Amino acid sequence: MYQDRDVVVVNKPAGLPTRGRGKSLAALVNDHLMSRRQRVRAIHWLDDVASGVAAFVPVTEDDDIRDPIRSSTTYIALIEGVLDTGEAPERTITAPVPGLEGKTAAPVTSVRVLARGPDSTLVRVRARPDAPGQVRLHLASIGHRVVGDVEHGSTRDDVRQVALHAEEIRFRHPGTGLTEKYRCPPPASFYRAVGAEPPAHAVEPEQKARAAEQGWDPVAGWYDDLIANRGSDHHQRTVLPGVERLLNLQPGERFLDVACGQGVLCARAAERGDLAAIVGVDASPALIEAGTKALGDRAKMLVGDARRLGELGLEPFDAAACVLALMNIDDVQAVCAQVASLLKPGGRFVGVVLHPAFRSPQATAWGWTVDGRTGVPVQFRRVDKYLSERSVEIVMNPGAVASGEAAVTTTTVHRPIGAYVAALSSAGLLVDAMEEWASDRTSQRGPRADAENMARAEIPMFLAFRAVKPG
Repeated sequence: MYQDRDVVVVNKPAGLPTRGRGKSLAALVNDHLMSRRQRVRAIHWLDDVASGVAAFVPVTEDDDIRDPIRSSTTYIALIEGVLDTGEAPERTITAPVPGLEGKTAAPVTSVRVLARGPDSTLVRVRARPDAPGQVRLHLASIGHRVVGDVEHGSTRDDVRQVALHAEEIRFRHPGTGLTEKYRCPPPASFYRAVGAEPPAHAVEPEQKARAAEQGWDPVAGWYDDLIANRGSDHHQRTVLPGVERLLNLQPGERFLDVACGQGVLCARAAERGDLAAIVGVDASPALIEAGTKALGDRAKMLVGDARRLGELGLEPFDAAACVLALMNIDDVQAVCAQVASLLKPGGRFVGVVLHPAFRSPQATAWGWTVDGRTGVPVQFRRVDKYLSERSVEIVMNPGAVASGEAAVTTTTVHRPIGAYVAALSSAGLLVDAMEEWASDRTSQRGPRADAENMARAEIPMFLAFRAVKPG
């Protein structure tokens, strides 16, 4: 939803822990925002079962002595029963919360009715000090459990999640010192459950499905800015130089870039000035339009499906590449077969994917332990799944939800390394090179920097291969 050097704000899905060991929102934020070269911590412990806005700040060396960042969160909740506040605009609940006894003033939760249905009520909730579980516990204590909150005895599933959503968070920005607020639209289903018309900014479930069907086109502007304009350091320092080395293009050769995006690799190939032809193919019209504007007549940019390259009527090529895109295509065998059909005898195909063993979304994560012999912290990469093929939705747009839009996702397909080799082999291609590339980033100075740098250098981020067409 928002990011600057001091703050990261995200839309948390229901059921994902905010922090903790193993799979958590904090771990995903750390993985996804590796360019920050810093770990982050949550400033507010949003309940695991809740959805909505969550904010993170960088971890610093003196975190243990700093005052915590004070925050205030407003929730939208769908509760069981019809809540009666009498003549007052809201109801206040004061009751103990486990773990806070004697540590603070009595916890208080304020509840304001937004809409009532026959057997449920939609409410806006604020809590002080907003301890973990406080809102759900207090609502249950007055006989109005949050719908779907099995922990407190709810047996209903009106909206297919625990119906508690963090709508807004306010806190003092650690960089500017100003009080900032960030809003995350609530699900429209919360309103419909009580027969109310959802506000214009409420998120419809269909929006997410439509965005996924459109593939990369909804994120074309963001991707073009990231790769072409701002530049991804992984692309510029690791991936593209490695691809060029494996391709080993020679003067007078014809080169095909499959799933080329806006044509960054095509542009680098065009800078040589000695190739006979450069062709880029991508399924996104918006990215091809951006590439055409940038490259002009230096390369031919075509809208096309990587699984059906034969429909484009192209002449054979000496070399082809598919960079960080095979894991976003459902039928890798079709892609390899199509590329093979367009290669000349002796032609080579270079592909790069996120390393299937160590960078599988939602199945791998960073973890920490301590070397029992030396007492030195050690960072490791945990792998929960590897051999099974599966599809995972990844949120790509960094700020859409903040303005009331639905999250835009693309689909990443995890495959083991053997699946790529099998696809190449079935297409008649022979793998003659395979390389594993690590990130060259370094951590800022701190107590864990050495361990982070060691893990980053030893555990590869990318897997690259080169396959040749016999002849």
